Amino acid sequence: MKETIFDLSRPGVSGAGLQDPEFGALDPSDWFDAEPLRTEPIGLPEVSEIELVRHYTALGRRAYGVDDGSYPLGSCTMKYNPKRHEPLASLSGFAHAHPRQPESTLPGLWELLFHLAEHLAEISGMDHVTLQPAAGAHGELTGLLMTRAWFESRGIERDVVLVQDSAHGTNPASASMAGYRCEMIRTTPEGLTDLDALEAALDDSVAAVMLTNPSTFGLFEKNIQEIAERVHDNGSLLIGDGANMNSLMGIVRPGDMGVDVLQLNTHKTFSTPHLSGGAGAGPCGVKAFLEPFLPIPVIRRDARGVDRRGIMPSDATPRSQGAGEAPPRAG
Repeated sequence: MKETIFDLSRPGVSGAGLQDPEFGALDPSDWFDAEPLRTEPIGLPEVSEIELVRHYTALGRRAYGVDDGSYPLGSCTMKYNPKRHEPLASLSGFAHAHPRQPESTLPGLWELLFHLAEHLAEISGMDHVTLQPAAGAHGELTGLLMTRAWFESRGIERDVVLVQDSAHGTNPASASMAGYRCEMIRTTPEGLTDLDALEAALDDSVAAVMLTNPSTFGLFEKNIQEIAERVHDNGSLLIGDGANMNSLMGIVRPGDMGVDVLQLNTHKTFSTPHLSGGAGAGPCGVKAFLEPFLPIPVIRRDARGVDRRGIMPSDATPRSQGAGEAPPRAG
């Protein structure tokens, strides 16, 4: 059996340390109240610096990742990220940007984000995209909250979200966090959404149907347009999970299939760093009738085409007409 870091521990052994002779040892009790201070050793292993380095290097060799070989099922953490993207993501304009820095220093970043949102909207067939969600599930929640706000603006109360049993696993949790009751729709023996089960579940309590296409089974919903038509005929919205958007790129667009809201996993389809490789991202796209409910601030241009990067204040009212409009029919 391989040695653990605790097996290597020897009392009194430690790594290299630096100490300024002008300053004495820091006593935590000078800075913190007694209650949060630990009174007993926590049992950390005592090893030399080289032992620590060799231990973690050995663990790294035992781990399997995309640098070691193929991972065909495609876990979120196992997608391939081109190495050249890492130094780009580390550029000062990205890595050192701060929410409180002067607006006059941010036009370049705003320009890039403005065009990125436009490109994602075009690729996915949506009308608008917000880049604010910080992860895929956060994008799902954002779309659900916009859905809730749209129904509330029309004075309609609906409290159910239908989720296929082959959907991305975070869908039910996101629906619950948004305040909805989640009900599952079974799939057929072929792994596709059961249209009869969907029809039986659709009523005036259903706000939306969440659909992952292709599903976690790896199957494309060939009846997607019929599903969209039934959902819209019920006055509900169709929320697409873009977890597997990489299989659709350049072939079909969810927005053309009747999807009203779409969350994208950029670490899957667009090779952005994820988890230990960098911050996550979960852009959320919507059709035009949901534009007034996009989270703010939003980067905009004025009617003359002048790039003024207008940013809406936190207490702004919706930015356009359309709060009472219905979603377009699929087809």
